[in-house]
Formats: sequence, structure tokens, C-alpha cells
Amino acid sequence: MLRFLLQRLLATIPVLLVVAVVVFLILRLTPGDPAAVIAGNNSTNEDIEKNP
Repeated sequence: MLRFLLQRLLATIPVLLVVAVVVFLILRLTPGDPAAVIAGNNSTNEDIEKNP
């Protein structure tokens, strides 16, 4: 049982790395500032600068 859990935990590492790379690339490939994209269309410049 312990071996099974360790295998499953080790298998999640590549998955997490792939997901992190995909999210990073999606944010970088979108036009405009990534902070503005995350904040949304109705955000002001103050809202974008306030959140790190």
C-alpha cells in the first residue's frame, strides 16, 4: 500500500509541471498585460496595481 501511494505521489510531479507550464504559456500568449487579464474587464488601473 505504501509503495502504491509513493508511486502515485511521484506520478503527480510531472503532471503538476506540465500544468504549470501550460498555464504560464497561456498567460504569456494572451494579448495585453497578464495582470489585467487576470483582473478582468471591469477592473481599474488601481485594482491591477493593488493586487500583487
